[in-house]
Amino acid sequence: MAFGVPESTIEEIRARTDLADLIASYGVQLRRSSGGYVACCPFHHEKTPSFHIQPDKGLYHCFGCGESGNCFTFVQKQEGMSFIEAVKKLAAGCGVTVEEKEDPNAGQRKRLLALHEQLADFFRRCLLQAKEAEPARAYLASRELPEAIVSQFKIGYAPLSAEAMRTWAKKYGFTDEDLAAAGVLLPPKFAGGSWFNRFGGRLMFTITDRQDRAIAFSGRILTNDKKKAKYVNSPETILFKKSNVLFALAHAAPNIVKTPGREAIVCEGQIDVIRCHACGFPVAVASQGTAFTEEHVRLLKKCADSVVLVFDGDGAGQKAAIRTGGEFLAAGVPVRVATLPEGEDPDSLLRTKGPEAFQACLDAAVSVANFQVHALLAGHEKPYNIRTVSDTSKAVLETIAKCTSAVMRATLIDESATLLGVPSAALQEDFMKVLSAAKSRPAPPPKDVELSDEPFGEPDGADEVSVSFPGEDAASPRVNPPPTTETAFCEFLKEHERNASLTPLVSEYVPEVILSHPFTKAFVKAWLEGIADGTDAITALRDSLPPEMCVWLDHILLNEEKSASCELSPEQILQGFLRRLWMEAVQRRQGELPAASSPENDMARLRYSTNIRKLQRMDWERARALMRTETLA
Repeated sequence: MAFGVPESTIEEIRARTDLADLIASYGVQLRRSSGGYVACCPFHHEKTPSFHIQPDKGLYHCFGCGESGNCFTFVQKQEGMSFIEAVKKLAAGCGVTVEEKEDPNAGQRKRLLALHEQLADFFRRCLLQAKEAEPARAYLASRELPEAIVSQFKIGYAPLSAEAMRTWAKKYGFTDEDLAAAGVLLPPKFAGGSWFNRFGGRLMFTITDRQDRAIAFSGRILTNDKKKAKYVNSPETILFKKSNVLFALAHAAPNIVKTPGREAIVCEGQIDVIRCHACGFPVAVASQGTAFTEEHVRLLKKCADSVVLVFDGDGAGQKAAIRTGGEFLAAGVPVRVATLPEGEDPDSLLRTKGPEAFQACLDAAVSVANFQVHALLAGHEKPYNIRTVSDTSKAVLETIAKCTSAVMRATLIDESATLLGVPSAALQEDFMKVLSAAKSRPAPPPKDVELSDEPFGEPDGADEVSVSFPGEDAASPRVNPPPTTETAFCEFLKEHERNASLTPLVSEYVPEVILSHPFTKAFVKAWLEGIADGTDAITALRDSLPPEMCVWLDHILLNEEKSASCELSPEQILQGFLRRLWMEAVQRRQGELPAASSPENDMARLRYSTNIRKLQRMDWERARALMRTETLA
């Protein structure tokens, strides 16, 4: 897999793609107008067309919801794809060959992909034909899963014998070492002198990437052996990282982007997800044997605007729903939680009560704050005494504090106050205390995950174990993202990436010294270059960024929120950003001064404080004059 596409190729694809034809191919009815076409927006429901397309410029814009972009962003939004995936799709459609930059791991990656695809087919044949797979076939029959859905999700069976796996691999040109690299076999030196079959005798679920290519497996036990884990997953490889994979996303994403509210269903288990797809809810996904993380949220946010969580109704399921809901709130994604009847999960409910009952649960889903209030109060004989209300409000406010949207926070606080029977103002006051405490609280150290040295070590009662090979790479250290203001500034520039009238202000008043993060500096430089030469320099920026920064670039490229209401002109919005950027730069410089008092330090500290107040209160003309003279020395 490549990690970059030449800028010339991007421009050729853009030039060869007729934006009007592309948009019409998605079923959008276009009507000619002066300068292009108009249509009802495909991104929100409307009766009067406000979606304008300018094929000569290769741009679209909706004056109703604010969506805008080019051929690449349109495909990204409609298909839930990454930028590179959209480039490849459009390239195939217009006959452009994508010459990708060389990936040093390309050879190993290609071989592992081929191995996993062949393994998925082998496990399917074993399920259908092997005599020893009868328990697997009986299990699937008991779950009433139709063959069409079993085939769609590439469900199979892994033979018990490690020797059978080795014989198969040799026949198809793969080695023992290939099987070990994929995590299918454990080498003799780690398995008591003989090869150990990680998945032997298990029902196999194929884990795929966004292109529906097999990249890993999850095996379910078919016996009642309490000493073995219910599920065993592939270890992480160059293809498979748990935090970057959502089960069934390849099937769900194209359907999510077509739903009216672009709402995804998030379940806990693979069978739950498969059942949803089999019963007419093809927008369901699940994390892969681990709790939902920030990376999972970011991945799903590429195709979903909102989420409904459908977890098990037990205590563990409730806690998982609240924690996962907090992750979505932190990303600014509206999230609801569905309550299932006691003792039911999505699979059992759909099997026994049918799609109508499941849809009723989805329709009755409530906000995560509402769900948490009811879950916490339900466990008390006197739910509305002072102590219970106080404890519940504190827990709910901790969840709401994760939310990044002021409007969503206010709504959740008002709703929680009503449910708890307390004044909204009082809960708002307590919320500010919780928010202040959260900001001052030091970040917890990363948790160390301890794995047993025993190759067969699967703890009693565990639902999932992923046995790692010695020498496997540990997770990369987390790199701090750009400050909030700088990220928002980059989003604003992306929104106005062809507005040359903004160039003088950015060129003159955004010197590198006022930006604190290397990503922001690179982004602003690329924006200016793109304006100057008319290229898509922002997208091309990916080629020069380290992997951790590409995540932030993807976030900006896919960001749906606009920087301000249309009541302000782009120039006025930019002026506001310049004020904030300069104020924060001056504050940083002030904070770098030595703490010890001296005439020089005290004078500098006073000057910085004065300039911060001036930048905040002055009209624009006087503020820009101050920016010209402030050297931050």
